[in-house]
Amino acid sequence: MACREHLSKNRGKWVFASITCVSVVVIVSIVLAITLQRPGCELEACSPDADMLDYLLSLGQISCRDALEVTWYHAANSKKAMMDALNSNVTVLEADISVEGLGTANETAVPIMAHPPAIYSDNTLEQWLDAVLGSSQKGIKLDFKNIKAVGPSLDLLRRLTEEGKVQRPVWINADILKGPNVPISLEVNATQFLALVQEKYPKVTLSPGWTTLYLAMFPNRTYTQAMVEKMHELVGVVPQRITFPVRSSMVRAAWPHFSWLLSQSERYSLTLWQAASDPMLVEDLLYVRDNTAVHQVYYDIFEPFLSQFKQLALNATRKRMYYTGGSLIPLLQLPRGDGLNVKWLIPDIQGSGKTATVTLPDTEGMILLNTGLEGTVAEKPVPIIRAPSGSILTLESCLQQLATYPGHWGVHLQIVEPAALRPSLALLARLSSLGLLHWPVWVGAKVSHGSFLVPGHVTGRELLTAVTEVFPHVTVAPGWPEEVLGSGYREQLLTDMLELCQELWQPVSFQMPAMPLGHSTAGAVARLLASSPRATVTVEHSPAGGDYASVRTALLAARTVDRTRVYYRLPQGYHKDLLADVGRN
Repeated sequence: MACREHLSKNRGKWVFASITCVSVVVIVSIVLAITLQRPGCELEACSPDADMLDYLLSLGQISCRDALEVTWYHAANSKKAMMDALNSNVTVLEADISVEGLGTANETAVPIMAHPPAIYSDNTLEQWLDAVLGSSQKGIKLDFKNIKAVGPSLDLLRRLTEEGKVQRPVWINADILKGPNVPISLEVNATQFLALVQEKYPKVTLSPGWTTLYLAMFPNRTYTQAMVEKMHELVGVVPQRITFPVRSSMVRAAWPHFSWLLSQSERYSLTLWQAASDPMLVEDLLYVRDNTAVHQVYYDIFEPFLSQFKQLALNATRKRMYYTGGSLIPLLQLPRGDGLNVKWLIPDIQGSGKTATVTLPDTEGMILLNTGLEGTVAEKPVPIIRAPSGSILTLESCLQQLATYPGHWGVHLQIVEPAALRPSLALLARLSSLGLLHWPVWVGAKVSHGSFLVPGHVTGRELLTAVTEVFPHVTVAPGWPEEVLGSGYREQLLTDMLELCQELWQPVSFQMPAMPLGHSTAGAVARLLASSPRATVTVEHSPAGGDYASVRTALLAARTVDRTRVYYRLPQGYHKDLLADVGRN
């Protein structure tokens, strides 16, 4: 009995002790979580690989996910510069990293804060991180000037992160490709740099760039398509968020290439930077701003130019300038927005010839222009617009009148006469060179190619060749002749169309009549969209092809594939019916 009482008492003590230990562990865990988490910062936004905008927004340092609100401090390297940066109201610190005594007998593996040609500093990376992490909530961008500094620096970052001290986004920057106007190779080894990041500290944002040079008294080139494609080839397979540093004075002339680059992955963004001696035009930055979503481009620009740019960029009444070969986002569609919200408009043309006038519906969207040709080759044929009413207006007059209309809209040229293709593209090129085209332009036709070879239509190769040679800055919008769609979109029809378009760097929107979709193999829309990040599908239908009920199932089915990248070219009444169906479902 005494033994049982003794055991009972001991059991009670052990239970009490266990409860106490568990309580202590829970309390300590809560305290640690509260201590390690920055005030106001959500846990997901406080990791080194977090989105910079999400982090700053969670702290209340920016008001929305607009990269223009992010501010920068350059070369916060020395202890004095670092303290000045910490005492400023900027949101992100940029600093340069080398190794002590680089290239001398005194070289060590110690990472220091120094920009070439400096090889010594009063500040090591460890001291810099201790100060920045211990006394601020500022984002961090570390710019590596040579490969020797990368490994030791990433080891240090990993240790500090494991200790719970790095609770903010970290950007790792290096120029890994030779860029414009640079005669010799000065870049950081791309293969080694990317491999070290993946091995030692993969939870970061990468900032891989190009070496560049600007000389005021010499001809200066910009980024080429090959440079941009090579960068995507290098980093397209890594898992990190990526922001590409781009010299802002060179970005406008290379915009077709950077528009392409941004479209390749939602992980991509740009950081426009300025050298002190660079000539800058505010119109160039406004052009970039107009042609991107606000979260896609950071502006690391000096004052007072930055304030001037911000004032104009945030002016809701200023006239926008859109790239003719760009996406309908953000002009007519929000990022990840529903393609169903983009409308196709038929302009009302009154009269004929030089006195004809154009009137648009009281809404915004893509303006469909069925384009033919008037006159023979010997007579210098003129591209014309044929209205459903029978009225005729020259394409040039039409585009000039449309340019006076306010609001958001784009142009879809549907080539209905093969001979009109090159003259229409030549007109677009001329108007663009005069600064008279400031909206997205699609050029499309029903094409003849491979298994859908049908006389009387533009050949597929000619459509692509003419665009490349005459005016490449458009979205290409090919479709199949109706004669081959009686059995739906057969596998060979899809294969041949994809083979035709596989070399395009331009956006492509495949034009698909809705009725044949109901007779097609499953996955036709998905297969076309999978061909390229820039590919979209436009499902079209007219009353002549049947009432809304006859294509309702096909229209709704296309939406299940990708709501953002599927558009609908429908009569106004059918469009309303589809919106109503979507709302009910």
